[in-house]
Amino acid sequence: MQFVSAQSERVYNALHPNGDPFNYKPSKNRELEIMGLLLWATEGDKTQLSLANGNASIIQKYLEFLRNVCRLKESLIRAVIHCHDSTSYSECLKYWSQVTHIPPSRFKKPFIKPDKGGNRNYPYGIVRVVACNQKLQLLFKERLTNLGLSLH
Repeated sequence: MQFVSAQSERVYNALHPNGDPFNYKPSKNRELEIMGLLLWATEGDKTQLSLANGNASIIQKYLEFLRNVCRLKESLIRAVIHCHDSTSYSECLKYWSQVTHIPPSRFKKPFIKPDKGGNRNYPYGIVRVVACNQKLQLLFKERLTNLGLSLH
């Protein structure tokens, strides 16, 4: 796994003087690793380790991958709720905090948009799990390539 440049590696090391904030252990649960990588590859943001969805089981499985396979430092996992103004943000926050086991203090400012009517598949909106680590992102891409998948 290579950084784009030596400068990128120096910056990364300066930001993480105590080493990586993760400990990737794919052998711990190979099935969960593949599931997490595929969720990120299909639903995630390739510029970071984020994933947005309104389906609680998808969000929970991705978080299980980050926590148990990647062993990403918990404080680096945050969330953002996208919801409509017809639903109380505090209800959405309570729901998604329970689903994700992320405390409300680690939820960033929400995106609340006007409700223009229509059916709501996700009454509590969607949540975007937000995590950033350049080295782990490169590792995800490398692991996907090893599985025969390309993100291009």
